[in-house]
Amino acid sequence: MIQAYTILLDSLRMLRSSKLFWVSMWISLLVAIVYASVGFTSTGMSVGFGLWDFDVPVIREGSPESEAFYLLLFTDVIVRFWLGWFSLVLAIISTCSIFPQFLQTGSIELALSKPLSRLRLFLLKYLGGLLFVAVQTGLFCLVAFVAIGIRVSEWNVSIFWAVPVITFAFSLIYCVGVFIGVATRSTVFALLGALLFWAVTLVAQWTEDFVYKMAYVLPEVGLSVNMQTGEFQETPEDASSGMKKTYLRIQSVTKVLPKTRECTISLKRLIRFQERDSMLAGVDLGSVFAGGDADPVVKEAMQKYELRHSWFTIIGTSLIFEILILALAARIMIRRDY
Repeated sequence: MIQAYTILLDSLRMLRSSKLFWVSMWISLLVAIVYASVGFTSTGMSVGFGLWDFDVPVIREGSPESEAFYLLLFTDVIVRFWLGWFSLVLAIISTCSIFPQFLQTGSIELALSKPLSRLRLFLLKYLGGLLFVAVQTGLFCLVAFVAIGIRVSEWNVSIFWAVPVITFAFSLIYCVGVFIGVATRSTVFALLGALLFWAVTLVAQWTEDFVYKMAYVLPEVGLSVNMQTGEFQETPEDASSGMKKTYLRIQSVTKVLPKTRECTISLKRLIRFQERDSMLAGVDLGSVFAGGDADPVVKEAMQKYELRHSWFTIIGTSLIFEILILALAARIMIRRDY
């Protein structure tokens, strides 16, 4: 137990000694503070703890719309773009050096001299990298928890679902970086390989997302897109059979890939706030900026779209992929002579 604690502590010390760790930490706290600085006045909203005021009568102080907007800002912008994108990029850049540096001559021999199996040593170093994201996400969620509690008087612990989910989403990219880092002992290859793999999975998920909307969402509301002009046109719901076949082919490919994007989007299912009698209830922030309430038929179609993947499809298949990649990386480390 003491040896395991020492390995984890060593990983954290190495991360703390990196400038990128502190850059990422301070940026994360800055984003959290900016979110906390958003407030509401009698005429609209303010940013920077009252430094800048904006006249937006719909979301003025005390209105249910202001509370709904503040919560949508967290679930649709902060979680989706900061936690699900930028913070993960910074984390990958900061942690991809852990295994290549650990496997350098002079470092690995010292670690192997400890009474720990190579497999346990591998898993502990891997967990050390995941702690980087878990700690930063936890601090961010703590600030957001306090901000939401003060602004809308709702102390909602479901916000902290972001910690395990974002850490898991990160691990799906990180495991590829670990595999490449163990195989090549190169930080550059590990970083580029992880980012390239993430880009491939994102393109696959975006494609699946787009084709699903073309095959199911648009026909359900009686629309289709003219591929030559790019304009919407009315069409019967059964006119998308060809697009549905295309979707099934794409889905068969995306099923075996890790779903980092879907993990972060699924947080909206887990982070649940009290229902408010607001015109913003049941809509996302994108539709708010696009011009108001969505048609009930469109809302229903979009709800089906958001729930199209089961938890096993999102978490289960991704976890299977991660276990397989880690098993390959661990096998290389266990069988290699140092």
